[in-house]
Amino acid sequence: MNNLFNKVINGRQFNFQPIEFGNQSGYHVDVKDEEGTRWEFRMFHEGEHLKMEGENVPLWITEKEPALIQAINEHE
Repeated sequence: MNNLFNKVINGRQFNFQPIEFGNQSGYHVDVKDEEGTRWEFRMFHEGEHLKMEGENVPLWITEKEPALIQAINEHE
C-alpha cells in the first residue's frame, strides 16, 4: 500500500495514512478544525467504492467526502 500523504481541501490539511483492518484496506484520515480540534475517521474500500466511517464526524467534513475520495483515487 502507498505511503502517508496529505491534501489541502478548502484550506484544511487532511492527512491520509494507509491502514488495513480485517480483509479491508483504506485510510485513517485526520484534520484539524479552526479551534485546533483533531477529527479522525476512516475511508475504506467497499467493493469498487470508498466509504467514510467514523463517530460524530462533523457535517463540514462529511460534505467533503467526494473531494476526499478524489484525493485518494489520485494518490492510488
